Amino acid sequence: MTGSAQAIAQQASLLAAQGNNVDAAALYARGLAEFPHDARFANSAGNFHFKRGELDQALTLFERALELAPDLVEAGVNAAITLGRLGRPERAAALLGPLEQAGANNSGYWRVRADSERQAGRHREASASIARAQALDPGNPKTARSRARLALERSEPDAPAQIEAALNLNRGDPNLLFDYAQALALHGRLAEALEYSGALVSQLPGWVEAHTLHAELRWASGDRESFSDHFASTAAKPGADPKIYLAWSAVLDGVDRPAESAAILARARSIWPDDPALALAQAVSLGEAGEAVAAQGVFQQFASIADPDWKVARGRNLVRLGEIAAAEDTLAQALAARPDDVGAWALIDLCWRLEGNARHEWLHGQPGLVRQIALPLDQSERDSITALLLELHRHSAMPIGQSVKRGSQTKGALFARAEPELARLEAALHEAMAEYRAGLPAVDPTHPLLARRNDPWRIAGSWSILLDGEGHHAAHIHPRGLLSSASYWLVPDEVDAPGQRGWLELGNPPPGLAEALGSLHTIRPAAGTLVLFPSTLYHGTRPISEGTRMTVAFDVTPTA
Repeated sequence: MTGSAQAIAQQASLLAAQGNNVDAAALYARGLAEFPHDARFANSAGNFHFKRGELDQALTLFERALELAPDLVEAGVNAAITLGRLGRPERAAALLGPLEQAGANNSGYWRVRADSERQAGRHREASASIARAQALDPGNPKTARSRARLALERSEPDAPAQIEAALNLNRGDPNLLFDYAQALALHGRLAEALEYSGALVSQLPGWVEAHTLHAELRWASGDRESFSDHFASTAAKPGADPKIYLAWSAVLDGVDRPAESAAILARARSIWPDDPALALAQAVSLGEAGEAVAAQGVFQQFASIADPDWKVARGRNLVRLGEIAAAEDTLAQALAARPDDVGAWALIDLCWRLEGNARHEWLHGQPGLVRQIALPLDQSERDSITALLLELHRHSAMPIGQSVKRGSQTKGALFARAEPELARLEAALHEAMAEYRAGLPAVDPTHPLLARRNDPWRIAGSWSILLDGEGHHAAHIHPRGLLSSASYWLVPDEVDAPGQRGWLELGNPPPGLAEALGSLHTIRPAAGTLVLFPSTLYHGTRPISEGTRMTVAFDVTPTA
């Protein structure tokens, strides 16, 4: 930075420190005009806008600094942090790659690169990057925190120890204590995990995520009745946040207790009658509880709200009420505002099926949209993957808010883990995805899946489910997916008995929604195969009565 530019930057920084952001912004604007080729000044101005929460403007300035000085590591790191805040970690990781030589001895560069790679789902690369950061600055508290978070997400055997080491450098950090509770639970130390989550709820009663975690851990411990009662004491305190009520209702909805959820939300709305978030949640819970008329009354109170979330929820309730033309019109409005809304597509397809509209065949009936593919794995590979999955389920529980009923589901992203068996499985799944893509119809820019036919795809979420005894999956959709999936590892003998027990059902809506419709596809599970289908299709399973049914599922999303 030149002397004059540096003087302006220092003066502007002083004004900002004094709270005079208006004059500081004007001074930075003047400096950018007078010194348009000064990369460090652009970076300084970017920092100012970043601190003010003006992320798009900050990113523009950081990228401008990089264009002027491609080896300016500080600007690259700042741009990556900003992209992370904007929810674009893939772009952040890609931006940092070319700075590797310039940042080779910069621990902050490697830490931020690791964080970006982790957030982008590139956990193996993140492990290498965070190792570089620790080697350069082993006692750095921020690096220890990033290493601990990565260990948790990868379910590493030493994750509790890594978090303990980070806590030694970041004493009392509530986010690390939150992660510690999760790590303890993942490693079978549930009683200890409950102690930590309970302490967080007690010491930080306004922390909504801590309440939710404590409820999940209580549920996993077998507490099926009072698992959420800790919300009540916080909700009763003067000045309680409406978000506590929303989180409380969400965990009850997540264990199929929508009537209780609706009652809690009614209590909240007696305090905040005009809060739209509470009203929307109450309407949804009433609908799920079979009170569609009461739900419609809530929707009518807020008829002026045009947000797509409201339109999708209104459309779903109108389907319940049998007002199909009105539902279709409402859902079409939601899709006009948000063309990639999976939930709106799933619901409008129910309308089309009930009406006999040919658009249903366009959406879900074209050849190649639903396929079952044999995975390119030999028997020994399948056996080792199956054995690992069974071991993971030893410390897994039935989750809150998921489709699995009477079974267990692994926590976190399965393919973030470090076991080589899972890396081999992921590679096999990508091969099967390529085969599926090759068999799809041509690109169609108006179709929610075929519009992204040729875009790069990635696995965005991954988990394993074990159904034992009388388990099943309730009908559901994955609202963040382009494709949904099920790969089969253990299959009960009764799949070949009358009644198709344990079979996958596609297109069969949840109870209370278009009940005249049945399944579009029923698919016999076969060990070593993968089923892929559009995420806009409702899917669930027929219950089993005995034996074990174990799957690995994941979402596919476009990266472009």
